[in-house]
Amino acid sequence: MTNPEPDTVRGVAADTNRETGMIKVANVERIRWAHSRDGLSIRAVARAFHMSRKTVRRALADPGPWEYQRRKAAPAPVMDSVAAVAERWLLDDESVPRKQRHTARRIWQRLEAEYGFEGGESTVRQWVRRNRRADTRSVTLPLAHDIGAEAQFDFGEALVRIAGVETKAHLFCARLAYSTRDVLCAYAREDRAAWLDGHVQAFQTWGGVPATGWYDNPSQLGKLKVRAEEVEGQGKVKEFVRCQEFTALQSAYGFRGHHCNPAQGHEKGRVEGLVGYFRRTYLVPVPDVADWAELNRILAERCLAEERLRRRGHSTTVGERFALEQPLLGPLPPTPFLACTRHRVRVTQQQLVTFKERQYSVPLRWVGQWLTLRAFAWEIQVWSSVGCVARHQRAFGPGDPVTNFWHYLPVLQRKPGAFDQAIPVRQASFPTEVQALLEALETKHGDDRRRAHRRRLDMKGQAASSEWCTATS
Repeated sequence: MTNPEPDTVRGVAADTNRETGMIKVANVERIRWAHSRDGLSIRAVARAFHMSRKTVRRALADPGPWEYQRRKAAPAPVMDSVAAVAERWLLDDESVPRKQRHTARRIWQRLEAEYGFEGGESTVRQWVRRNRRADTRSVTLPLAHDIGAEAQFDFGEALVRIAGVETKAHLFCARLAYSTRDVLCAYAREDRAAWLDGHVQAFQTWGGVPATGWYDNPSQLGKLKVRAEEVEGQGKVKEFVRCQEFTALQSAYGFRGHHCNPAQGHEKGRVEGLVGYFRRTYLVPVPDVADWAELNRILAERCLAEERLRRRGHSTTVGERFALEQPLLGPLPPTPFLACTRHRVRVTQQQLVTFKERQYSVPLRWVGQWLTLRAFAWEIQVWSSVGCVARHQRAFGPGDPVTNFWHYLPVLQRKPGAFDQAIPVRQASFPTEVQALLEALETKHGDDRRRAHRRRLDMKGQAASSEWCTATS
């Protein structure tokens, strides 16, 4: 007499996946129940469930879920006939430049033209995806960053509106690798002075200096040069040679620069996407500000607000991690670093010195002499061996000379006829009472405007410079 069929067996055979030969987890559970609870033998369970004893034994050993694995590759008669050729092409590609290697489309085109291949491009693409060896140079590793040991620096761009004019802002980006405390500064140009000033602002914001700074290979900070000697196994290797100002910056703050391999920006991945993040998060819509100082104040406030956030993969906030990292940063130098570039310039007969398409005025006594121009990110200073002889707000791009009215006063006293057309006069901003005095003198002297201008200029010794003019400088 046979055992009665338990309820767990009814309807199970229909639940078998006919396409893959696999059974569902619910069926595995019923098999195990029939064997352990209902007391059926493996042979009885196999007969009741219409399965092989091998499948029943597997169900008893593994409760699932089961994973389907193909034991042998599916036949591909069309592609198999040319697979050896395609494999040889891929192998040969490993010895040629990356930009001249076979793409899947190019392999398909050659197979059609040279071997009469009748398969589709998608067939070749699938085969190449399975058989092309991974390039280890494109594989990255997750990295750990020691506290206080590293910061990463980069530049990016964003569109802003300064005083109603759409302008491209160059964003200096710095991030401490451990705490991810950010510093962003906007500049009108991405030049050496901006790089230097950005470092000074970042170190002041952090209240210390990390041991190492990671960079691309920016031309503003140096040059990539080929080593004279070859490195075994690598051939000729390029190294980054720092400019004098960048070397002085590292010496002043006591840190070392590490430059990534060319075109390998992912090596400093902490800062690589920082520009895009801030642009999407804080610069949409396009900010409309009065000047660059207001824009930088907004960026500083938003970087500070980031301290409340908790980055992915961290259990604490940016501010909490920065509080741990800040005491371990290196000290700031006792004297401020001059974040500028220095240039020897000669004063022209118009009392002007030239720097990057713009001219700046100096006092009369320095005409024809050589002086030193210090170019900061936002200011121009002209120095002699005695001291600073002129200061101006830095101007960008071609345009009129940037002048100081008081530099030209001795010349205007001797040549009052040039008063109306003199650029220093037009750029100067006179107090209302002085402008009224000029109009009264012109009315008194009628057509003899030269006399009125001379009378006004002669009065310079009778009033302080602040009462006469606030020169644009």
